[in-house]
Amino acid sequence: MSDVVSIESYLPVRVSAAARAGRIKETVFSRRELDLILQTYGRNVVAGRWRDYTLDFTPGYACFAVVRGGAHEGPTYRIVKWAGKGSAPYAVLGRDGRMLRRGDDLSAVLRVLDAKPRAV
Repeated sequence: MSDVVSIESYLPVRVSAAARAGRIKETVFSRRELDLILQTYGRNVVAGRWRDYTLDFTPGYACFAVVRGGAHEGPTYRIVKWAGKGSAPYAVLGRDGRMLRRGDDLSAVLRVLDAKPRAV
């Protein structure tokens, strides 16, 4: 005979009862926003600058993290959409968490990622 077990005990992250009940909504990218992000991602992959990405959705923010090398390096850039931010809900953060650009127009914010690398 086999025992029935709840899959929730095997989930890596516990979901709160409020989130399960639908009282707390996750922040997500819309189809249009994701399309703009994936266009930028595709251009940088073809140019050989980026290799992988990861998505993270929470009640407070949605994050598209870009990895330049292997996954062990951590994200090179994070494209973030904050929930409840009336103005400037989008931002691009660098590896160190520094804000590279912030604004209310996602396509304008993403332009910082298309800049050509320059010697310093």
